[in-house]
Amino acid sequence: MLFIMNEDKNGKSGYIGAEAFAELTFGLAQKLVYNKKIELVILKMPSQDVQCYEEVDLWLKLGWIKLYEEEK
Repeated sequence: MLFIMNEDKNGKSGYIGAEAFAELTFGLAQKLVYNKKIELVILKMPSQDVQCYEEVDLWLKLGWIKLYEEEK
């Protein structure tokens, strides 16, 4: 499992920085291209002013990643 703990930062809810996004993207590539059994989970939905919001939103809709709240 890859867990991204994207807490609030600099006034942005669910902030995901470049390095965390790179890790998430690498995990997703391993899952989709190499059929690795990796569960990808983020703590919470990033706000729309986070750079990777659109990608994360799409991946959630496609079911490729999950929100931590859904895991409970």
